[in-house]
Amino acid sequence: MPDQGKKIRLKGRCEYPGIAEGEALVAPGFLQGYTNVNSREGYTTERNHPLYKVPYAGKILVFYSPRGSGGFMAYGSGNKIPAAFVHTKSSPLMVNTAMQAHVPMMTDFEDDPLKYIETGDTVLVNADEGYIEITKKA
Repeated sequence: MPDQGKKIRLKGRCEYPGIAEGEALVAPGFLQGYTNVNSREGYTTERNHPLYKVPYAGKILVFYSPRGSGGFMAYGSGNKIPAAFVHTKSSPLMVNTAMQAHVPMMTDFEDDPLKYIETGDTVLVNADEGYIEITKKA
């Protein structure tokens, strides 16, 4: 793993424009919506998921892909939404989620961001210019 404080930049594709910076919250598995997310309180309710009841509001939500149908859109509703979405496999429903929440979303990176980003790292998402910058946690 890269050294503490080191910055890593990855180019990617913008799915919804904007710039956000914040603490990363990495989902080591798929994310599913509707009955598996509490959008009012801003956390995953899927039992046995590593992010069960971990607040995602204001964080850079980093994940592989959603699982299931349009339920992922619950992550973009309510008052407690992520600051941005960074993921590796896209679907049109995810773009709708970013549009609904008005938060940046990026995918199709030159290298897998899940290899570099850990929960607690600081991530700058610059979807306008097509890159993320990861600062390893101290």
